[in-house]
Amino acid sequence: MKAQFVIAITLMIFVNFSSCKQEKEIAETNRIIEEATMVKTVKVANFSDSGIIKTMGIVLSDNEARPSFKTGGVIHKTYVEEGSYVKKGQLLAILILDEIDAQVKQAEEGLKKAERDYNRVKNLFADSVATLEQFQNVSTALEVSKKSVDIARFNKNFSEVRAPITGRIVKQIMKSGEITAPGNPVYVIMGVGKSDWRIKVGLVDAEWANVSFGDKAEIVLEAYPGKKFEGYVSDKASLGGNGGGTFDVEISFRNQPASLAAGLTADVTIISSKKDKFITIPIEALIRTNGTEAEIFTISDGKAKRVNIRIAKILGDKVAISSGMEGINEVITTGAIYLEDGEMVKN
Repeated sequence: MKAQFVIAITLMIFVNFSSCKQEKEIAETNRIIEEATMVKTVKVANFSDSGIIKTMGIVLSDNEARPSFKTGGVIHKTYVEEGSYVKKGQLLAILILDEIDAQVKQAEEGLKKAERDYNRVKNLFADSVATLEQFQNVSTALEVSKKSVDIARFNKNFSEVRAPITGRIVKQIMKSGEITAPGNPVYVIMGVGKSDWRIKVGLVDAEWANVSFGDKAEIVLEAYPGKKFEGYVSDKASLGGNGGGTFDVEISFRNQPASLAAGLTADVTIISSKKDKFITIPIEALIRTNGTEAEIFTISDGKAKRVNIRIAKILGDKVAISSGMEGINEVITTGAIYLEDGEMVKN
């Protein structure tokens, strides 16, 4: 009887202890929940890319020339100015020829003397009066004099600049009276043939990867409002570095307007042959961005978890994500910017 009484008392104490412990755990849980930061989450969505890339570009000529003198000197005269239209082979500038003519005359006189010396020593050598060494020396001197004349005449022939291509002068670098060195450009000429014009656009890496050679493009030039021109992707840069974190892509015309000028702006729509699928999230879920790199928060075990992602493109109030969202079904939007990694949250 006494043993049964002891057992009963022990059970009552254990039950009371367990009950108190549960109440404390419940109270602690409620306290944590009450202290957790209130946030709002949104489910991620799937997005099928239409393959359309919209961007802006600049009209440029693919054919550019920088003609220069082959020899140095003082520029006597330039015949064309910026904005002028020139034809291939047209004379653009000449050097002052006084010094060059003097060099030619000096070289020719030196050649005459070398020929006289050669003929005299040759006859003496035939009579065994001159030595073989003397004959060899005048022979060498004669050859050197001939080369000097060739160089002087070459310099005279190339003391002028002619247009290497048909186009328009977009910049005059040197003018009359200035001293130029060999190879220094005098003009910049931009080709204006139908095959010369291109539109250069800059695409982020994900867009660049989705563009292929030959992809169709629609071109709208501000200079020709209301008109659309057909084009195609003709070149892709294999190296970034234009300063904007983008990669250059060139668009060629299929039917270009009758008149174009370098620097015209164009709205370009590229229809990519590749159709990718992305996960999209609201743009307000982004808490930090650096180019295409970004950070978001999701919820894991009731705590905020920071996740690094890569942005593929912006779609209005949403962003398409190319990587980093594996296994994530929802993201924190409202309140995300104020959270710390590992902070208790509730929604």
